[in-house]
Amino acid sequence: MYKIEWDKETGGVLLSSKVSKETLGISPRPVWFEELDLLGLDKLGYVYPQSEAPLMWAVNKQYFYRGDLVFQAKGANLYDSATITIMPGFENLELIPIDVKKMIERNRDIMFLLESEAIEFIRETFFIYSTASKKFNEIKANQLDFEAIAASIEQKQKRKMAIVKEECDSFDVMPLDIAEQQGKQRLLATKIDVFLASFSGGKDSQVVLDLCTRALPPSVFEVIYSDTGYELPSSLDLYEDVKRHYSALYPGLKFSTARNHASVLSYWDKIGTPSDTHRWCCSVMKTAPLYRSLKVQGTNKQAKVLTFDGVRAEESARRGNYERMGKGVKHSTVVNAHPILYWNTSEIFLYLFSYALPINDAYRLGKSRVGCITCPYSSEWDDMIVSRCYGAELEPFISRIYDWSKQEGVKDLEVYLKERKWKFRASGKFMKISTQVNFKNSPNNFYAQVKSAKLPITAWLPVLGEFTLFNISNEFHGDIKYKNTVYSFEIKGNDTDYTFYIKGIKDLSLISLLKRVIYKAAYCINCESCEVECPTGALSVFPKVNIDLTKCIHCHKCLNFHDRGCIVANSISMTTETNIKAKAGIDRYNTFGLHEEWMSEFLLNPTEFWDYNGLGPKQVPSFKNWLKEAEIIDAKLNLTEIGNVLSEIYVDDPNLVWSVVLTNLAKNSFIVNWFLTHIVPGQIFDKNSISENISEEYPVYGKRTVDNAVSALFQLFKYCPTDSAFAIAEEIEGKQYRRKSFEDLSDTALAYSLYRYAENVGYKSFRVSDLKDSKSELGPFVEFGISLSGLEKILRTLNSANNRLLVAELNMGLDHITLREDVNPISILKTLI
Repeated sequence: MYKIEWDKETGGVLLSSKVSKETLGISPRPVWFEELDLLGLDKLGYVYPQSEAPLMWAVNKQYFYRGDLVFQAKGANLYDSATITIMPGFENLELIPIDVKKMIERNRDIMFLLESEAIEFIRETFFIYSTASKKFNEIKANQLDFEAIAASIEQKQKRKMAIVKEECDSFDVMPLDIAEQQGKQRLLATKIDVFLASFSGGKDSQVVLDLCTRALPPSVFEVIYSDTGYELPSSLDLYEDVKRHYSALYPGLKFSTARNHASVLSYWDKIGTPSDTHRWCCSVMKTAPLYRSLKVQGTNKQAKVLTFDGVRAEESARRGNYERMGKGVKHSTVVNAHPILYWNTSEIFLYLFSYALPINDAYRLGKSRVGCITCPYSSEWDDMIVSRCYGAELEPFISRIYDWSKQEGVKDLEVYLKERKWKFRASGKFMKISTQVNFKNSPNNFYAQVKSAKLPITAWLPVLGEFTLFNISNEFHGDIKYKNTVYSFEIKGNDTDYTFYIKGIKDLSLISLLKRVIYKAAYCINCESCEVECPTGALSVFPKVNIDLTKCIHCHKCLNFHDRGCIVANSISMTTETNIKAKAGIDRYNTFGLHEEWMSEFLLNPTEFWDYNGLGPKQVPSFKNWLKEAEIIDAKLNLTEIGNVLSEIYVDDPNLVWSVVLTNLAKNSFIVNWFLTHIVPGQIFDKNSISENISEEYPVYGKRTVDNAVSALFQLFKYCPTDSAFAIAEEIEGKQYRRKSFEDLSDTALAYSLYRYAENVGYKSFRVSDLKDSKSELGPFVEFGISLSGLEKILRTLNSANNRLLVAELNMGLDHITLREDVNPISILKTLI
């Protein structure tokens, strides 16, 4: 929140409200003697006391002593120590501890403002929601589900609504813009059953807990610690210290611990290792057990919870976009309040020092963030610290990764482990999973084939809608009601191996939900995660799945809370679309990408290009394949109809040509399609991670085949024009890249993409949300990564054009797009000739 400067006199930091030439760009963390010992500084000529106070500060892996950069640490991983580079003139230093007392005194005024604001935020938030809860209980007219009412009105009026509290202590629902104009206090919930201070053992949640004890009476909130099974020993010890500390000060403050019913390693065996793609452990082991432990007394209904947590914007770009209050951030029944959202790391430690609060020993060892003992989002630096200080606790997890990797034939296991390549797991193909789900979709029909399901489909079908089931000649037939339409279905087989068929489906959302039901039944292991999404208490998952039909309102929250409707299915399923042909020709480019120079030369002179060009003998076959997949030439190297059009418009509008080419390659090129459908805008990747994920998803392809295709993809990034739709990857550092969005899309390019999408799906009327949800059918969100606002802007332009190519209904919450029956993708381009 405040700016930071070095305080050379105390060895500490100074907070300031102004920017000066001394202002630091990054908030530093304190460094204690334990970290210096771990790095071996005591053996490199440094002399320092084993003091309680910190000795210096670190920014990333640069270490500062009284304002001077004195050494840097590089490397460090599971097996290797860090390499230390001491700056010239700072050899053999004798370190003096930071004068913490004086540092606190010099920052007292600013810290007072910072603390006071956070305390006031906690008090005000509690007052608003506790008062609302009281009035909910006292006034009969308030005991309505105002959240459901607001959602219903939004759907009908296509206008954002807000729940507000009136002066007469009643609640009302009004348009959000009017509520803001009138200065009404917006409520995210009208009733909160439990106020919670979430404690994780980290510095941030520790500060929030202390602020809550200063802001609120201890009887009105409680503290729950989630023991995930991944906990560092120092975190478990700290929790006991904290519980003793506050229980002595506030005997009325309730402490409890939440755990999943099964061990974390048992879930590794069933779900696979967590990865940057499948971060299942946070929900399964942490948040779901915590909130599942909070039921409305005497019922199975999930309590509505307001949690004061330690989320800070500084920790990640994603958290930097958070608002200070949020509903349904991880679970639909939870409102999250972030009192220290804008605090920086230095301010957090200053608070801990100021009130002499216990500090997790892991920070003294050099961890910048204290979390799980191993995590796909932690770093090689974290691995170094944990392996040396908590090796016994880490060993079972490393052994699992080692054994699985060895079974899969991973070469050089030490490099694989220390470079943390296990975190790139994208599917469950390394596991011996017998369950299989296959879908075959045709227009208006849905067909699924399931083998070795964990549960019969009827265990989860009730959440979809009201249904009947009857047996005819050893086959099950039934009807299910969805959005006031009744669909007939049939099930052939038994509880574990069966086919499921429905015909005449016109609503795509039903197909999506049906898939989720089938995934849940096939892969459910009673992990508890979806139970906390149920708003009525109808769903109970452990020890077995049970759905109370008298309470289920078919809200589908238990289906929509996660990809594929089930954390396990999303992590390990090996689903195939049986009507889609197997991918072929993955390596058709001999490592060569599509070059702007080649394309320009060809389109400007297509008739003579193959006789006279500057390409090498290995580049020509590659370029031919790119042109075929771009639908510019046919098998005989003649220009296609699209090719002729693109050749004529290239000089006047090259960017449109490249947009069309990308749309066509997204459909026809395996490697381009894989990239666009797997890597989302903002995601960081490199060559190795792309190759490894493709190899894992398609083990039939050899490593060299995959590597060649990936090399061609990266050449495409490099040699296609940087101001076109192909500017989809930017190099950020080293050999790492980030997927970019392309917002400068022309009206014609978007129209072409939409009409190609319509060809793929078989209909010309759809919603913007269909485009956003769909990957297999591509469309502009997948192909260009364009934002919703950018897409809607172009749609409005197309909608108001004289030669109206489509009708876009985007007002009052509508998001419908209707294309013309007399127009096709090629005719759109021909209008430009």
